[in-house]
Amino acid sequence: MNKRTIIITVFALVIFGVGLVFTRSRVEKPPALSSEVRRASEQTSAVPAVVTMGGKKETRPREGGAHPFCAPGSTLYLTQAQQEYKLGERGPNTPAVKDAKRNGALAKVTLRVVDSRGNPVPDADVKVAFFHRGPYSVDGKTDKNGFFTAKHMSESDVHFHASKEGYYRTYRNYWFYREGKPCAENGRWVPWNPTLEVVMKEKRNPIDLISVQNIKVLLPKGIRVGFDCKKRALVDPHGSGTVADFFLTYTSNGNDRSNLKKDLVLSFDEGCGAIILQKDLYSQFVSLHEAPASGYTREFSFSFRRTPTVIEVDTSLSADNYIIMKSRCVTDESGKILESLYSKFYRFVFDESRDGETGYMLLQYRYNPTNNDRNLEGKEIYP
Repeated sequence: MNKRTIIITVFALVIFGVGLVFTRSRVEKPPALSSEVRRASEQTSAVPAVVTMGGKKETRPREGGAHPFCAPGSTLYLTQAQQEYKLGERGPNTPAVKDAKRNGALAKVTLRVVDSRGNPVPDADVKVAFFHRGPYSVDGKTDKNGFFTAKHMSESDVHFHASKEGYYRTYRNYWFYREGKPCAENGRWVPWNPTLEVVMKEKRNPIDLISVQNIKVLLPKGIRVGFDCKKRALVDPHGSGTVADFFLTYTSNGNDRSNLKKDLVLSFDEGCGAIILQKDLYSQFVSLHEAPASGYTREFSFSFRRTPTVIEVDTSLSADNYIIMKSRCVTDESGKILESLYSKFYRFVFDESRDGETGYMLLQYRYNPTNNDRNLEGKEIYP
């Protein structure tokens, strides 16, 4: 076998291996992708607009075998969940990756902008920012199928922003670089030209909500006290509130910060409860549009334990989470709920007061005062 034959054989094996990788990416979809696919049935086939480094447009034929939501010419489709960078096993970078990190490599992405139901959003304003010896922005609008493609040199990742009248802005980034992974070759970041899903939530029905930005509420220790969201206060005899939306029980071992134990129990009347959800941190609108109809839990316990050297337990509400509450439930004789109110809490922090005599809560919430209305989409700039 001569040298030319060996080179051709090796090249064919490499192409075959890359094909297997893309095939695996298309077939073995995690649950997050499956759910996204089920919520949208359209299949796009038109050629998207493409903006390159020189501002010129190019078109491409659609490649066979691609995911149905892929842009023409792209074979890999990534939902927002799949775009998250999760550090895996550490390992050495290949020479190609080291060179890409040091000198930059050509990167290409296609954005597919959709609403929260999976429908393409045409004519959305898009900004794609690459960073290579300074920032470089590729700006434009999505085509009728929600596609927008851009390419430029990049040192590791790409940032993108989508906006349109009647929608909430979305901003996020995608990392090409993966530590210890062969994520660059031949002067290009791989995957080359992935289709990246960008969910831009639509404005459905913004309404006036009771908006409480930040308040501090002192809590007596070891006593179950009610909180009135309308009055923004504990209920009588501990405050000026009249009707409890929920109840709080705070206990602790004192104010020794180096050896602190504190607990908070959040509880509700029968039929009411709460749901803890993950914030959509990439969207201007971080919550659901409306409260779920079911799935509420009547009681939650939060704990914190620390010693002088380590935090042993911390089940406090994360800053990345929020709470939807169902309160003031009125039931009939059979237990059927006739009336209820809904709210969402973006901040729900408990701690020990400096004097060690009380605890306190830091609260930020939006409250819908209309009975049986699950709408939680407010008119505020950050609803």
